[in-house]
Amino acid sequence: MRGLFGRRRCAPAAGEHVLITGGSKGLGLELARLYAARGCKVTVVARSQPDLDAALDQLRAAAPAGGAAPPVLQALSADTCDAAKLKRAFEQAEAQAGPIELLICNAGFSVPGLFIEQGPDVFERTMRVNYLGTVNSVQAALPGMLARRSGRVVLVASMLGVLGFAGYCSYAPTKWALRGLADCLRNELQGTGVGVSVAYPPDTDTPGYQVEMESKPALCKAVNSALGSELFPAAKVAGVLVGGIDAGAYHLPSPDVGQNLLVALMTGLSPKRFWLPVHVVLGPVMPLVSSVFAWVADRAARRHNQEHGMPPSK
Repeated sequence: MRGLFGRRRCAPAAGEHVLITGGSKGLGLELARLYAARGCKVTVVARSQPDLDAALDQLRAAAPAGGAAPPVLQALSADTCDAAKLKRAFEQAEAQAGPIELLICNAGFSVPGLFIEQGPDVFERTMRVNYLGTVNSVQAALPGMLARRSGRVVLVASMLGVLGFAGYCSYAPTKWALRGLADCLRNELQGTGVGVSVAYPPDTDTPGYQVEMESKPALCKAVNSALGSELFPAAKVAGVLVGGIDAGAYHLPSPDVGQNLLVALMTGLSPKRFWLPVHVVLGPVMPLVSSVFAWVADRAARRHNQEHGMPPSK
């Protein structure tokens, strides 16, 4: 079904199968809870079995009571970096719950740190999990979707997929890579019946965020604070994302209005974030807005470096 402005709506109904990687906690679990409450068949995939067991209890509690049969809810242990084992997990999920109609690639992590203080192993591991783990997930689900000419793939990038600042040299490039992958997939899958969406979650209050804060450098915190970043509840972020998925949006919305405007500046050849006339009106203004944000971030970094013993360049 086509919605407003030609979007193909994608609202998984009760009984349809939604699979979420990184779905045992945080944003992934909140997304899973929303779909379980809708009566969808839900599979969450993650590495930690204790986390999966706890997540399954929450999904059962969220699922609607009554009905002819309880919805199929699954929690499967698999590492997205192991393509063979991940494929077997997806096959097991489909054997129990039927074809995957919606795949949400949410698995990922961040280890903030200054570039000169992080070794190549951090960059390699982050790219392997955040980018190649997503590639493995899509490759496991996409052939079936293409055969059925039905389905949607959601790649969860980050606000750092459209901007970058101090402390995220090992993380932001992996999310930029996901944005590039999403753009290519969207174009490649035209006319196949399979849709693609990309999400840009803002700072979200999750267990992963709390771990991230433990290693976040002071410089990173200074720039983040200067930009006025807000920490959003995971449930609120998940609700906004699900609304965008239901509408068939390519660029999924965020509860952070400023971030939505930045996404709108960087749509490239992909569909525009807002209605085209809105982009035309914003066109002369947005370069000024983004330049102000860039100036604020750079000024915060300069001040921090000068105050902590790093002399300004000549």
